Amino acid sequence: MKPDFPALTSVVFFVAASIMLTACALLFHYGTFSTPFLFVLPVLTALISSALLFIALRHRLHARKHAQNHLLDEKKQLQLALDSAGECLWEWQLADGNTSIYFSASYCAMLGYPQSGFANNQQGWQGLLHPDEREHVYRRIHALFESSQDCPYENTYRMRHRDGSYRWIHSRGQLFIRNGKPERFIGIAADISEERAKAERLRLANVVFDSTHEGVLITDANNIITFVNPAFSTITGYASDEIIGLTPRALQSGRHSKEFYAEMWRSLYSKDSWTGEIWNRRKSGEVLPQLQTIAQLRDEHGLITHRVAVFSDIALLKHSQSELSFLAHYDPLTSLPNRTLLHEHLKLSLQRASKAKKCAALLVIDIDHFKIINESLGHARGDELLKLIIARIQKIIDPLDTLSRFGGDEFALICDSCTSNVQAADLAEKIMALFKLPFLVNQQDIFMTASIGICLYPNMGSAAEEIFRNAETALTQAKAAGRACYAFYNSALTDAAARKLRTANELRTAIDENQLLVFYQPVYDLHQQQVIGCEALVRWQHPERGLVMPFEFIPVAEETGLISAIDTWVLREACQQAQHWIEQGLKLDFVSVNISSRLFDRGDMLQTCLQAALSDSQLPAALLELEITESAMMGDPDQSIQLLRSLRETGVRLAIDDFGTGYSSLGRLKHLPVDKFKIDRAFVQNLPAEQSDIAIIKAIIALAKSLCLQVQAEGVETTEQAKFLRQNHCALAQGYLYGKPMPAAEFAPLLRPVQP
Repeated sequence: MKPDFPALTSVVFFVAASIMLTACALLFHYGTFSTPFLFVLPVLTALISSALLFIALRHRLHARKHAQNHLLDEKKQLQLALDSAGECLWEWQLADGNTSIYFSASYCAMLGYPQSGFANNQQGWQGLLHPDEREHVYRRIHALFESSQDCPYENTYRMRHRDGSYRWIHSRGQLFIRNGKPERFIGIAADISEERAKAERLRLANVVFDSTHEGVLITDANNIITFVNPAFSTITGYASDEIIGLTPRALQSGRHSKEFYAEMWRSLYSKDSWTGEIWNRRKSGEVLPQLQTIAQLRDEHGLITHRVAVFSDIALLKHSQSELSFLAHYDPLTSLPNRTLLHEHLKLSLQRASKAKKCAALLVIDIDHFKIINESLGHARGDELLKLIIARIQKIIDPLDTLSRFGGDEFALICDSCTSNVQAADLAEKIMALFKLPFLVNQQDIFMTASIGICLYPNMGSAAEEIFRNAETALTQAKAAGRACYAFYNSALTDAAARKLRTANELRTAIDENQLLVFYQPVYDLHQQQVIGCEALVRWQHPERGLVMPFEFIPVAEETGLISAIDTWVLREACQQAQHWIEQGLKLDFVSVNISSRLFDRGDMLQTCLQAALSDSQLPAALLELEITESAMMGDPDQSIQLLRSLRETGVRLAIDDFGTGYSSLGRLKHLPVDKFKIDRAFVQNLPAEQSDIAIIKAIIALAKSLCLQVQAEGVETTEQAKFLRQNHCALAQGYLYGKPMPAAEFAPLLRPVQP
């Protein structure tokens, strides 16, 4: 409160006057003045001055109290105004090194504290600042204090709330300087966390609007465009200043009816949203498909304020869908229908044939040995060859017929024009005739053949899947007949296929449940007139069908891949049985085991199985003979020779089975590391009457003699056959004349004991 200067001046004046009068009185008393009145006058002046001083002081105290009350009222009004504005008061007392701080109740409540428990000095307040911002805030304040002049202050920082979270605080104030030193620092603060979060969300929304690939268009309640984002301009070609102020009608393509737009507006007014595919027009005039969503915004009174449309250009998507649809139904190499579309076309063809009460045909075409082309020339040349083949076929078929590719080298032809088996056969002949001329691939003539399976429907199939399956069954029959031919489907083929499937399933069970047996057929030495060895042959003791012969299940085992497991089992059993006979003191020169082409092609597996069988049985390797067919070795002669040499190094004996029925090259034959030729029974059964068989056998024996190999004849059933073979120096014979395949217990008595 400011002092009352007029009252104070009066008091001082009267006090001074009293002192002067008192001095005059004292001088008079001591002889300077002689008038008595001058003595009384100072006393009266002093009393009057005291009274006036009392009155002045009382007036001053009353004025100060009134000013304090007025200031308090103003402060309350200020605090009320600050609270109403969401602002909080703070004040630092800085005079004479003071560090106390005043914070209003609302400031403390802003951070979750009561006023009594909040920081009351600079250090306490600093401890509530975010650690990342303490240095920055105090650097600002310190620079302010050193400015030596009254300065405004404004800053934004984070402070820790009582619940542990941090709040954004915006603070403004004023620094007051007296005599060059800070005296007072006062200001207001507000929690702007929510406003800052809104601003951040708005900033992110703007970033999304600017960077999204979807076009955004905003209109007011009157459907006038007020905002578009960059993607809108990219998609439509309209710059923002060209389109703002117009209505979305500027984008209409004219492809939609009035009913389409009426339905869109009905959805907007009833649901405040609409989503659908719409065709709009670019600035260039190009029409493009869009997937668009429109949202209608309303205020608190339900009045429409804006409409927001978000759309994406789906032209690329539609193109991709078209490509995916093509890939889903067509072969990408040849552009022919694939298996999926083939079945759809076949269903339609079946419906047409049934309705017209006439036949149609499905031809399944397989390119013979096409795998060799891919392996020798590469897949690129193979693809080129396929295109050439398709081009030839398409030239001869009816335009209404459907050619499909459903496999690597497999095609299907749906022929509504073939109403009889004669027409279907004629078409098959024409297709096979196309392969008589070579195909020019990479400046090289390639000769190919094809096998064809034919199914007439609806006589031989009432469903697309059944027709296709029947045609493939007929194709299998054509391949079995030697390829480069065609075969018609009939029910007998399905019955045979069903029997094969049943046999394959039962054979798997037989292997797992040890239903297989090993029989042994004697091998007779024609010169020593005695049994010296045997061939191990597998039999199947079926629990219901009894003893099943090899010709019934071995072909099935070869087709299904079970033959390798059977070979391995027979090899192990034969080695163990041979070792058992030797331990009994019986003389056995060798036991022979057949090796299928499948196991022979897997050379590593064959050698592993061989080593395991010899190791487990302890049978000397020299007593084991492996029989490999001539055709198996000629598949890859160089690799076969290498494998035979590896087998030979183990000490086992090697024999070529069914010799004379394959296509052996004499040039390669002389390099085969084998010990024996086995003459096939086909050359023995007509001896000694058939002159051609006599010539072949004599040639084989002569060839074997020149290569220092043994010769063993199979299928010997008569004494005349045996006599002829012995006279022509065939050493060994095998056949029913010397014994049928028999169990081990029956074969053992045929072996002679070892001579002591």
